[in-house]
Amino acid sequence: MDRASGCAYTMELSRQQQRLWEVECVVRGSALLHTGIALRLDGMLDEKRLSHAVTSVFRRHELLNTGFHADGETLTLGPATHHEPRVLHLPHLAADQAGHLAEVRRAAAAAHAEVFPLAGEPLARAHLTLLGDGSGVLLLTFHRLVMDLFSLHQVVTDLQEAYRRGPDEPLAPADRYSALLAAREHRRSADWEFWRTELSGFPTPWIGERRPEPGWLPDGAELRVPLDPALSGLIQANARAARCTPTVYVTAVAAQRVLERSGAADLVLGTMSANRMDSDAVGPLAQAVLVRVGPSAPRGDQGVLAQVRRGLREGMAHQGVEFEEIVDLLTDGMGVARDDLAPLSVSVTADSWQSSVAGLAFTLFDLDDDQADGESEGTAGPVVRPSQLDLEFNLSGPQPQLVLTYDRRCFGAQWCERFAADLLTDLEAGGG
Repeated sequence: MDRASGCAYTMELSRQQQRLWEVECVVRGSALLHTGIALRLDGMLDEKRLSHAVTSVFRRHELLNTGFHADGETLTLGPATHHEPRVLHLPHLAADQAGHLAEVRRAAAAAHAEVFPLAGEPLARAHLTLLGDGSGVLLLTFHRLVMDLFSLHQVVTDLQEAYRRGPDEPLAPADRYSALLAAREHRRSADWEFWRTELSGFPTPWIGERRPEPGWLPDGAELRVPLDPALSGLIQANARAARCTPTVYVTAVAAQRVLERSGAADLVLGTMSANRMDSDAVGPLAQAVLVRVGPSAPRGDQGVLAQVRRGLREGMAHQGVEFEEIVDLLTDGMGVARDDLAPLSVSVTADSWQSSVAGLAFTLFDLDDDQADGESEGTAGPVVRPSQLDLEFNLSGPQPQLVLTYDRRCFGAQWCERFAADLLTDLEAGGG
């Protein structure tokens, strides 16, 4: 695009965006593909300074500074005009008073649910709610066409820096999303060969994405296990002793237990990769990285921890091939049934949003109203995410917990309870 003349331009959607656009065409009119974060603001808030910071960050990134226009099922991209964050004043409310908290959450949730019209505007917006106690909530909402959770962390980091600098010290230009896609394209042939070798002969790949189907509801259930707050520090200490990250450590311990309890000789598991090696670009860049472990896996004579460490490192280095293409390779080229699922995916979360900039504290604000969960009528209950067994260790917040989501067709409740107990014993004992 010629910014000086304002002439429209056309940019090709990435493969990830193409898949997301297909989903958007099915669920149009809902906020299903929205993502974002709510930040609690405490301190001497400079509203104009914050507004400038938000606008600067949105303009810094290629996709957040792009307009998206839908004409039927065709999506075109062009120049965008940014507006200052919308401001809502609620002088009668205070975030620290329990009676007011639900109303603050409802206001934020309503703003988050507002559908992007796709009439040429950017798919990024900000709502600032100012409360009577001097605090506020900044809600950043994005469409997944321009944002993944790892990019969201980058945006918050940028926002903190932009607020600290102020309007007289601009942020440096960010890496371009399109440049990262071009780099991926450059290494595609070598990456293809890596995945053919890595996954050849494996019967059941982990499929990380499904397109919506009318009436589709997996036979899913959840098991939530409270965690000792000390477990987070113990996991970090054990990971340091094993010379790996907490995610690698937990993944390896869980994979070892699944191999033992299921009797499987081979296992493909999925975990997320940010593809953040040398980039601060924002966009739908993160994708599941497949890691193969077990005796028949590549270099199968190594321990599970070594296989997980190598698999994650190599998988992140070979993302020139999109995840969906890897699935196509397995289903079309290797004869694997597309609905076959391997037993495990693992994620470890530890929120790190809290910081203070120029006297203003940015803290994650929880939009979920736990008391309202049991009041909704007609809900279908927990829905399994598209893997047979999904482990999420939430190690942050006042109530750390392990959330084990499973498919009843493959795992029984007692099996999952024993598995969770064994897994926690392994983690506490420094297993893996």
